[in-house]
Amino acid sequence: MKLIRRVSAAMAAVAMGLGSTAALAGSLSISVSADDNAQREAYKALAADFHSANPDVDVHLTIQDAPTYRKALPATLDSDNAPDVFNWFAGDQLRMMAQRGQLDDVSDVWKANTWWNTFPSAAVTVGGKQYALPYQYYPWGLFTRRDVLAAAGIREQPHDLSAIMTACSKLRKAGFTPIALGAKDGWALAAWFDFIDMRANGYEYHQQLLDGKATYNDANVRRTFAMWKQLIDAKCFDPNALAVDERGAKGEFYGGHAGMLLMGTIVSASFPEVVRPVIDYQKFPTIDAGQAAAEAAPTDTFQIAARAKNKADARRFLKYVSSSTTSAKLAKAMGSFPTNKFAPVAGTVLDLTSYKVLTDAKANIVQGYDRDVPADMAAAGIKGFQEFFAKPDQMYAVMNRLDATRGPAYAALADQQAVPAAKGRKN
Repeated sequence: MKLIRRVSAAMAAVAMGLGSTAALAGSLSISVSADDNAQREAYKALAADFHSANPDVDVHLTIQDAPTYRKALPATLDSDNAPDVFNWFAGDQLRMMAQRGQLDDVSDVWKANTWWNTFPSAAVTVGGKQYALPYQYYPWGLFTRRDVLAAAGIREQPHDLSAIMTACSKLRKAGFTPIALGAKDGWALAAWFDFIDMRANGYEYHQQLLDGKATYNDANVRRTFAMWKQLIDAKCFDPNALAVDERGAKGEFYGGHAGMLLMGTIVSASFPEVVRPVIDYQKFPTIDAGQAAAEAAPTDTFQIAARAKNKADARRFLKYVSSSTTSAKLAKAMGSFPTNKFAPVAGTVLDLTSYKVLTDAKANIVQGYDRDVPADMAAAGIKGFQEFFAKPDQMYAVMNRLDATRGPAYAALADQQAVPAAKGRKN
């Protein structure tokens, strides 16, 4: 599921140096991706606060748009220009980085700071060792424009699939796009697949699919695609959504042209003040009321590169970010929740409503399709979801192609896991 999209090449990277001399041994390079201006400002504030608390460290922060960052980072980690600290996300790709020897083992920091009592460790533990610090997580859900729904004669938020279909019909007849969608960003489509499958078939089954233990030709997956097809056929989405990215979808929603938007709470930090009062949040609608609560709540992480030049100050940075005060401040600025269980959960009523959605789900949490499956499966899945959205009548062909990828993708993953992780490269 993941999240800025349209930034010009000239503005793709924003670097900020805090300190006097870039060449000093105490120079710390931090690389992050950000989805909007609110997140960029939050990271800038974090870097400035860290430098203020550690004036002997020259902090150099680089912020990139997400597509550029994701594409460039893997190769950068294997180069002499690897950042000291960088952000990524929990899930299969983080595990692969650790197994390829691209991450520094930070088990010593976990032990020294007794982080076992502070953070959920499963998301960042590989082979019994810790490789990252989780710093925020954010549930996904359905945002609605109360004013737009009212203009279409809809008196309450749609809480089940039938209500969604009815709302789509009313919104379309009233001249609105029912659901804003940036399908150009495949992760946005993947979110729809995640939720429909979890709501229709349950968390346990969906987890089996993510783990490669269920086939995409299974009747349950066919049911998921069939329900999704109903929404597409009912014109719930903009038919040109494949040409629209996240920024465009948010603009459509903020501009009052669409009634609903499926997104993570992290988007709430960038809500224009003029529309914030009319935006509501709810969990994804029910499909099978007998299924236990389950949600998608991606966790973002900071880690140290194996080729980092300043691992000592990188560890100081992780410790700084881990504090309850820093965690709470960063999460509030980002529109997310702190992973530090001792940090206060602060924010708007909207945020606190979504927090209850998380607590209700308990342990039934997924990171998101493109984070939870091997990279080859994620690429095939996103391409398949886009093909399905363009031609929903081709759902069986899409399911066959996904299942053809499943075997090789998970076999390759098993082969990689069988090889002991590299110990990390020398600087």
